Parts: sequence; structure tokens; C-alpha cells
Amino acid sequence: MQANFDEARQSQLPALELLINMGFTYLPRIQVDFLREGDHNKCILRDVSFEALSKINSFEVSGEEHRFSDKNIYDAIDELENLPLEGLQDTTKKIYHMIMTNGGKTIKEVVNGKSGSYNFRFFDFANPENNVFHVTAEFPMNGKRENKRPDIICFVNGIPIVVIENKKSGTAVEEALDQMVRNQQPDCIPKLFVFSQLLIGTNMSECLYGTTGTPKKFYAGWREKIVDTDEQQKYEQDIQSLIQQPIKKGLYEQICADLNGATLRHTQLAERQITKQDRGLYGLLRPERLLRLMRSFILFDAGLKKVARYQQFFAVEKILERVEQEEQGMNGNKRQ
Repeated sequence: MQANFDEARQSQLPALELLINMGFTYLPRIQVDFLREGDHNKCILRDVSFEALSKINSFEVSGEEHRFSDKNIYDAIDELENLPLEGLQDTTKKIYHMIMTNGGKTIKEVVNGKSGSYNFRFFDFANPENNVFHVTAEFPMNGKRENKRPDIICFVNGIPIVVIENKKSGTAVEEALDQMVRNQQPDCIPKLFVFSQLLIGTNMSECLYGTTGTPKKFYAGWREKIVDTDEQQKYEQDIQSLIQQPIKKGLYEQICADLNGATLRHTQLAERQITKQDRGLYGLLRPERLLRLMRSFILFDAGLKKVARYQQFFAVEKILERVEQEEQGMNGNKRQ
């Protein structure tokens, strides 16, 4: 099946260009297939995850730092990968609490003959630079009824965290959302969505986001709330510089080849205007922002997974900023 040329050229490629320039390392399809051992039922990039989790995890015994054993790290990854699918929302909730909350996962280790249980984390939220971010295109998944290929998958520490469906200009973004909702059904590829935290449908002129289980009517757009004119101008300049930053020729050719040959001779545009897709992806997915959304702005309410809208996000951020300023002021007064 060949990808739609207009869809790939107008939406998929610009999204990949921006994500790469925001700090996501592109993984060619052949490499992703190798990391999955050719098994299109697997979602986690096991070796990528192992390397990342080895670096961000340690525990302390009697004042000394120790590393988790390779076996225990691989076992934690395999447990996550193979958690039985017992209803989309129920399984999603189990995985969310395992990978997002402190103490969600503990591992037993033996040090100096003594056994103990120690917290194990899947992400380093406090230090975004300690995590690894990857992106790939046309990610094949085996479904019960038919196989699917979500357009773009973003991984954090080897775990698929973001699913993006792209549509060409003139095609309603609702078609991308229909596809997203349909792919979560039991006879499609629900397993992928138990890991995902953000789901995005975009056609360049619209960019809407939700999370696992979000009904189509509740997907929303993202807007950056910036009051200061100079800050707004800088924000736009930052996006402009990213979308115009050239991708290395060999890498770009690989990306084009990965899109099923639909864009084989396409080249990156030297200049183009910022689109709503660019603004939406930049607002939601630059690594530090993505981790903040994952950690603090996704919750379960009455058994349903929900993600904050931009108004809620910035309202909470403003409150936290005010509290931090007040605490700094109090500490300053105490020092005086």
C-alpha cells in the first residue's frame, strides 16, 4: 500500500521535519522493525528502552549508589509490553500508574546478601535531557481484523507515547480523528493505545489532540497563551527557525523512502509559512513540554482518561509560578 503523496508531502513530512528539529531522533522503518524483532504485535523498542532506563535508574543502600541488574530492567520492560489487555481503559490505567507515578513500579535487588525493594522509573521528569526521544513513520501494527500503519509515532525511552494521524489539505481533520478512534477498537490495534498519552489528528490547517479513549467531539486545539508582544514574536521566530532548519540530505532521503515511496523525489522546502499544525505540535510535543503534560496534566476521572486543555494547562502553570514566587519571597525574608 503506497502512502498518499499529498498527505505525506503536505502534513506528514512537515510534521517529521519539525519533530526532528525539536529533538526527536528519527528511526528508519527498517531499524524499528529490527528493534521489534520483526514482531508487529510489539509496541516498545526493547533495546532503546533498556539503554535509557539503565541510565536513569539507580538505588541507594547504606549511602552507596547501585544499579539495577540487566535482567531486572529487561523483565520490567517485558512486563510492561506483555501486560494482558483487559479492556482499553482498565489496561491503560494500569500502565499509566506503572509508568507515570512515583513508586508505580518496584524491583527487588539483593545487595551484600540483603534483599530490598526499590522504586524503578520509566521517565526522568525532573531532568528532561536524561530521557531519549525518537520518532518514526508508518509504524506497522497487527490487528485482529486488519493490519494498520499509524502515520507517526513518537517514543520516549522506547515507549510509544504519541500517535499522529495526518491528512492532506482539504481533507477534514475529522477523518484523522475517525481513524484514531477506530484504531482503538478491540478488532483493530488497541494495544498501541494503552501506552499512548497524546493522540493528534492534523491536516496543516487544524491540529487537534486528545488521549486514549477521548471521544472525537472532545478533541481540542492547542493555543499558546502569551500576553507580551515581544515574547509572542520570539515564540513565532523559534517555530520559524525550526521549520526552516535543514534536515541532512541522507536522512531526508531515508524519510522519504520510508513513506512507501510516495515522496521519493521530494525535497525539503527552503521556506514556508508557519501552519496551525506547526503551532500545535510545537506547543504540545517539544520534549520538556511533552513530559510536563504527561506527568501532571493527564488523569483518570470516573474511569476515563482525560488530558487538560490549553486553558487549564496555563491556568495551573500560572498558579504554580505564583506559589514559587511567594515561596522564594518568604525564603528571602527569612534569610534577611
